[in-house]
Amino acid sequence: MKYYTNSKLKNQEDLQGTATIITYKDIQGKFSGDIIKKGSEIIVSGRQKETLWDVIDDGNCEWDLIVDRDDNNRDCFTLSYVEGQTNFGVQSVNC
Repeated sequence: MKYYTNSKLKNQEDLQGTATIITYKDIQGKFSGDIIKKGSEIIVSGRQKETLWDVIDDGNCEWDLIVDRDDNNRDCFTLSYVEGQTNFGVQSVNC
């Protein structure tokens, strides 16, 4: 399944300036309880993409990624980049 941090990018072919991450584990939303399943792709854009690079540079962080869900609501999903607990990886950088 594919998710977006900006729902305006959904169904667009040109994803220039974004990054695509893939989940290594199921991740539960903080407010909705919805699950992003293991193996899902999340298209990260804008300020959240900059935060993604900051987290990777730091090498030992957890952060809340805000995802636009299909019903036009947003939810926070905690991503972990901590040794032994990393639940995502960068799949591609869309230049």
